[in-house]
Amino acid sequence: MNKLRGWILISFLSVGLLVAQFALASLPNVELVSLLFILYSLFLPLSSTLIVSLLFTLLQMLLWGMGDWVIGYMWIWPVWVILIYLFKPLNKKNPERWALLSGVWGLFFGFLFSVHHGVLYGFSTMIAYYVRGISFDIIHAVSNYILTSLAFTPLANVICRLARQYQGELYESHD
Repeated sequence: MNKLRGWILISFLSVGLLVAQFALASLPNVELVSLLFILYSLFLPLSSTLIVSLLFTLLQMLLWGMGDWVIGYMWIWPVWVILIYLFKPLNKKNPERWALLSGVWGLFFGFLFSVHHGVLYGFSTMIAYYVRGISFDIIHAVSNYILTSLAFTPLANVICRLARQYQGELYESHD
């Protein structure tokens, strides 16, 4: 894939994350972003997926404004991407394994944000943030598990078909 096509793809995928996040914004901690990162990671190299995560955060900042959460997203989403790549050899394209990992990520995401707040504002803030947010983390975990269980296979099939059309005969999965 040439560089221009690669940057166009990364841009569209980043905007796709933003649209998916915005579409479910009225439902607290219910999101498709975690699932889409899994799917992107199955079809893109690590460097491209990391760029998508950073561009996604920048787009969110443009939409929602700058806050301490932007700094958190700048390192927490890349952590998710790296975890996905670490689990790719074990999970392959098994929806149940990805659903389980995505559910665990829902809990871990809140913990990482509490650590982020602890670094910025102190240990007591970290504990307060974590305790206050555990109910939202549970919702995040359950919704990630359910959404990934239901949507992984159909979305993977669509993305695979689109990747073949986009890249033609040169398409190679990054399993």
